[in-house]
Amino acid sequence: MYVWGRLISTLAKARFQPSIHGVDDMSSITLRVWPQDLDLNFHVNNGRYLAFMDIGRMDLLFRTGIGMKMVREKWQPVLTGVNARYRRSLGAFQRFTLETRLAGWTETSLFMEHKVIALSGPHKGEVAVTATVRAVMLKDGRKLSSADMLSAFAPLPESPPLPEDYALLMSPEERARAAKQPDPVV
Repeated sequence: MYVWGRLISTLAKARFQPSIHGVDDMSSITLRVWPQDLDLNFHVNNGRYLAFMDIGRMDLLFRTGIGMKMVREKWQPVLTGVNARYRRSLGAFQRFTLETRLAGWTETSLFMEHKVIALSGPHKGEVAVTATVRAVMLKDGRKLSSADMLSAFAPLPESPPLPEDYALLMSPEERARAAKQPDPVV
């Protein structure tokens, strides 16, 4: 069962949260683990973490203004890759913070980072899960450019350098283009 109630609640609250204006800003939401989030081991199911991350991405998109444009223009957000690391378990009724930030982009892909931090329980203050994701936006079956997706930040700055592990999430074409680009001058 998807987390519709929490998604709708988060989007309603996003209207009253501070807007996110820069590509370096982060979304941070607080959620609680409910019994339906647990698996047979009585901790949060790995798939449920991914559903929580959907909520974090939607909060980030709507607080930047991209979400409303997405609705108006009938864009379809599609997750095309994920790399997650599960470090600590979260159990029933634990509170946690989900932090989501835009890590960078290529011509047609957005890369985001998620961090789940326990706010209660035996590992309070510790990171439970980290994940990096690759997403695209589709309109009429075609991928939108990052410049279109991130037009709220016009003029679009150059993407921060993406760490090497993001290459695992890139398409072969994106990896080839990234390999041809010169190293940034430091």
